[in-house]
Amino acid sequence: MDSIDNKAVACPKVSILLAARNEEATILRCLESLDQLTYPKLQLEILIGNDDSTDATESLILNYIQDKPYFKYHFINQQIESLQGKTNVLSQLAHHATGEYFFYCDADIAVAPTWLESMLSLFKPNVGVVVGVTRMVPTGRFAAMQSLEWLFSITAMRFFSLWEVPFTGMGNNMAVSRKAYWAVGGYEKIGFSIVEDFALFVAILAQNYGFVQGFQPQLVSLSLPAHTLSELLRQRKRWVKGAMQAPWPIKLSFFASALFFPLLLILAFVAPIWALLLSALHFILVGTICLIGLRILRQADLIPHIPLFWFYFSLNNTTMLINYLLPTPTIWKGRNY
Repeated sequence: MDSIDNKAVACPKVSILLAARNEEATILRCLESLDQLTYPKLQLEILIGNDDSTDATESLILNYIQDKPYFKYHFINQQIESLQGKTNVLSQLAHHATGEYFFYCDADIAVAPTWLESMLSLFKPNVGVVVGVTRMVPTGRFAAMQSLEWLFSITAMRFFSLWEVPFTGMGNNMAVSRKAYWAVGGYEKIGFSIVEDFALFVAILAQNYGFVQGFQPQLVSLSLPAHTLSELLRQRKRWVKGAMQAPWPIKLSFFASALFFPLLLILAFVAPIWALLLSALHFILVGTICLIGLRILRQADLIPHIPLFWFYFSLNNTTMLINYLLPTPTIWKGRNY
């Protein structure tokens, strides 16, 4: 017992903030993974904000946590002025949080058992935010394409982060120091954003805090993939809308990726040899980045999918730009934004 107490004393208090809205299909998987964290329970609190769910989310949560005092349930049915949806929930949970660090994950995420220790080890002096790694549960080829898309982007972000070039936060696997969160005034000061993780990331860096893009196997969380193209399009419309709020280098990189495929088609008619050469070079570049990331993160099951990923990656970026430009609403958790 003494060794357990001593370990708890040596570990900082940690708060996990989890927003849940109509998550009856996924919430138990998430809660079970959080319950299996190896972090000392005496130094851990898991704050769950039920965002006015209309399904069985509430009863599932309450039944699961009834004998687990480090889980704390909050029903969110009021709205802070200027805030909506997930941003509103996380803002209210932050006022209940007592930890030195705030951790964020989504209700469809299963975190690794050593998630907290691995993320905390990256908080050096003046680091305000640490971003983790996420991939999809291996449920088939479509899920594998989505996993490779995530890991390709994260590998590229990791490369640029070595030169302290920031790209984005990820609300399904991210942590911030309590000091940094309140230095920016919390979400009340930041205001509503449909990509609340990116808004918090940018606000913290604007206060001259540093960031770390984590890149270890121990940080890999498993998310549930989009099962259909229409579901993927709804998800990505929100993401691209967030990307349009990013600095110009990030926006330019998105437009370059989105326009690559149509420009390649035009080049194929004008100069087919050059189009073939450019395709080969791009194929090698994308495949190499994927392979490096998968090797470091030990996600070898995705390696056989790399050749097909190039076609998915090239066409998907173009599709996402068209989807963003279409005059359709942005739907998130059953609400239109």
